[in-house]
Amino acid sequence: MAKKIITFLMVAFLVTGCSYFNKKEVKTTNNKTVNETKDKKIVNKEKQEEQPKHLIVIDAGHQERGNNEKESIGPGSTVTKPKVASGTSGKWSGLNEYELTLQISLKLKEALLKENYQVIMVRETNNVNISNSERAKIANDNNCDAFIRIHANGSENTSANGAMTICQTSSNPYNSSLYGQSKKLSECILNKYTEKTGIKKERVWETDTMSGINWCQVPVTILELGYMSNKIEDLKLSDDSFQNEMVEGIVLGINQYFE
Repeated sequence: MAKKIITFLMVAFLVTGCSYFNKKEVKTTNNKTVNETKDKKIVNKEKQEEQPKHLIVIDAGHQERGNNEKESIGPGSTVTKPKVASGTSGKWSGLNEYELTLQISLKLKEALLKENYQVIMVRETNNVNISNSERAKIANDNNCDAFIRIHANGSENTSANGAMTICQTSSNPYNSSLYGQSKKLSECILNKYTEKTGIKKERVWETDTMSGINWCQVPVTILELGYMSNKIEDLKLSDDSFQNEMVEGIVLGINQYFE
């Protein structure tokens, strides 16, 4: 009888013990699974954050030497314009427009890369020969999400001042379907740029006279940074620290466009 009791107790112990250890193992496995799931979520979130945002093509307006050969103002048009001009210049800063636009464009490139955008530059030197239609083609061929064209203004009226953006009209014969996107892009950049810099906001100019816009098949805007013919703005536009503010404003506008 004693042997039977001892045998019974041993069997009971083994069954209870195994059940206990099995429960511990299941609990440990479940914790591990939960932790692994959390880890995967964190990794996936980090991967999502690392993914580049949108692709931006930046065109530093003009170039060192203009090209007066003619090209169509838009696809299939019989109206022609010079392929590209060298632009205006600042009487007080001594800068040419093509130099200023490249300075801003290179800074904009670096700022956008830090914001995790992808960036393609139309030009990174002044000694190039790229027509306005060819600049648009670079944006089109890369199917970019926004084409930002950097320019500066000039006027015979030296008191004229302020910044504007330019896009096509809603009845543009070449790319009217892009009007809504281009108008929004123009508004966002102009608003944030003028807010950040304190430069007067002129307007979004809607026109179908710009070949560099007419040839586009992607959302596009031209930003006229300010007037190089105005002493105050000319000196501001050439100032390195002020240029950083200008770029910050442009980036804020681009961010707002994609929100």
